[in-house]
Amino acid sequence: MKANLKFYEDKEQTIIADLARYGRQSGILSFLRLISFLGAAGLLIGGYAANMPVLYFAGSAVFILFVALCIVHSGIIDKVNYLTELSKVNASYIARIKGDFNELRNIAVKGLKRAEDIGSAKSRLYGKDFEVADHDYCADLDVFGKKSLFSLLNVSETSFGRKRFAESLLNNKASDISVDELKAKQKAVEELCSKPEMLMDYQATARVGKMTKDPKVLLEFASTGSKTKTAANVLGIIGVASWFSIPVAFFAFPDYATAMIPSCLILNFIIWLVGRAFNDKYIKACEGMPNQVRTILRLYTILENSGLENELNKSLIKGDDKSKGAYDSLKELNSVLRLAGLRSQPLFALIFNTIAPLDYLISNRMGNWAVKYGKELPTYIDKLADLEALMCAAQTGLVLPLSSIPEFVESDKAEDNAFFEGYDLAHPLLAHDSVVSNSVTIDKDIAIITGSNMSGKTTMIRTVGVCTILAMTGGLVPASALKLGRMRVMSSMRIVDSIEENMSTFKAELIRISGIVKAAGENKPLLFLIDEIFRGTNSDDRTEGALTVLKKLSMPYICGLMTTHDYAMIDKTTEEFKNIRYYHFSETYTDTGITFDYRLTSGISRQSNAKYLMKLVGIG
Repeated sequence: MKANLKFYEDKEQTIIADLARYGRQSGILSFLRLISFLGAAGLLIGGYAANMPVLYFAGSAVFILFVALCIVHSGIIDKVNYLTELSKVNASYIARIKGDFNELRNIAVKGLKRAEDIGSAKSRLYGKDFEVADHDYCADLDVFGKKSLFSLLNVSETSFGRKRFAESLLNNKASDISVDELKAKQKAVEELCSKPEMLMDYQATARVGKMTKDPKVLLEFASTGSKTKTAANVLGIIGVASWFSIPVAFFAFPDYATAMIPSCLILNFIIWLVGRAFNDKYIKACEGMPNQVRTILRLYTILENSGLENELNKSLIKGDDKSKGAYDSLKELNSVLRLAGLRSQPLFALIFNTIAPLDYLISNRMGNWAVKYGKELPTYIDKLADLEALMCAAQTGLVLPLSSIPEFVESDKAEDNAFFEGYDLAHPLLAHDSVVSNSVTIDKDIAIITGSNMSGKTTMIRTVGVCTILAMTGGLVPASALKLGRMRVMSSMRIVDSIEENMSTFKAELIRISGIVKAAGENKPLLFLIDEIFRGTNSDDRTEGALTVLKKLSMPYICGLMTTHDYAMIDKTTEEFKNIRYYHFSETYTDTGITFDYRLTSGISRQSNAKYLMKLVGIG
């Protein structure tokens, strides 16, 4: 699968044209609103001044026109806001396809003024809030950060979707996932790749709805909400029934009928005051959830109308046959919240509840909804998060020059899953137009990669790790083909010392390596990635230590890659180990510099460019 840059460039032109068209319409409607308002006011004032009732009717008609224009204009503004966000989403796709992470950042902060908002936008883009200290591979494989897998692939704008995708990237229990589960995800992702318009629509809608925070109020009410008390229901019924006394009075006591109206108003006012003890928790809940409920409903509407046919995708949208479904549930809740919106202002709350027991009606419907659907709501949100994580997993197929659906080893035996065979593997975070792809195979064995500084060794093992964790999300991988087992990935690459913890670089590396060795004793499939093992100690200790580690990792259910400049260790492995294969990178030298081809080749390289590099920078 290949990225289609032209699709997004054409889309950009369409969005620009639509924004211009709606912008013109908005300007015209703003002018007509002003004219109609002034006209209505003038007619009404003129009717009063001239005592001409006909002007009242004309003024009322023009005022109705003003209200209609306001409604239409509001719809136009909503479209402009949506198209503005859609433009940013589309621009982000173009930036991802070009591998332009600076532009991604610029798009994320576009239009923001406050330093706090800019910082939050960058944080959401980079996913730094999901970083896990001492994780198996998080820091080494650039999972989060400015130029990271998360910033490249995340298209979820909801808090729960971002979290779920981050969790899928951090999954280190790959052997617990069945092949059938992964295949189901792959088919779902493949279908999502064919729906770029829907993915953009979904993302832009979530951006308009500002779904960056967890729907805590909604989830809390869903889990704790209950039906209104009988006493509250009785008071509400009394408030409604009081109005029936007026027509009765017209027939039975016509002289007192008119006096019944203020009596009903006073009674409903008293009922409203008394009922605040019953209704406040429902009313306060209504105040904290309308925007998120409305947005989630819109997201489900997009999904319902998307034409998705894959069984996993449909199950995440509609749920099982026993439940009414997320869409219908949220639609019912949204109708209650729209009703609650009528009393959003204190004056309106007073007026409406004096006329009729509105708060009782809202509370009753909210309570009934909580009992009927509340327990299912967390499941709806959870499934939506799963679906958004799959949308993110689909991005590899939409933004990279080459991608494919990986094949997994069918066996559940640990030793069969210590396998990785990739063709034309490319690191997704390197410049897409110049990245060099390579092929590598490891099968229950260890690949040792040699080569000079900057020749591509570290990038190669990172590429293998990145492709493995992307495959475990159920997504596509940047390769022409990949077959692998379900393995835990562990790495020791970016080792730093710590003054605060009184830890040297060597000690920090020992801790990382010991974690890999400890995991090797769990009898579960493992892929390890070790860069320049024991670089922080002397050559003799480095050689002996590396050989010891290799012996402990020489298990049939373990495979891995190791880079090294330690040729003494290489010589001993050729004599003592049968489960090691050798790869290398090479380069060519000229009077003006070094040329790297970044091509992985079988065999051992004994080249070193350290002295040459020092000479180039004026040392030696």
